Amino acid sequence: MEYKSNSKPEKIEDNKGLLNYENDDKQSLFKLFGVEMTAPKGLKNPRLVYISFIVVNFALLFLLRSFLAN
Repeated sequence: MEYKSNSKPEKIEDNKGLLNYENDDKQSLFKLFGVEMTAPKGLKNPRLVYISFIVVNFALLFLLRSFLAN
């Protein structure tokens, strides 16, 4: 058997998604009526995450409302 002595083990990188982040420190996004919205500093697009969360929740609310109205 022949072993490669100078070969390096392959590095497997994790897929960095939208919600994967390295830094747990907080960043302030905005402050409204005394309520401050914060997100981890390592999060790539925190405003996009919050806006999509709100839009999806409103869509689910209207969908459930239409099912209950019938």
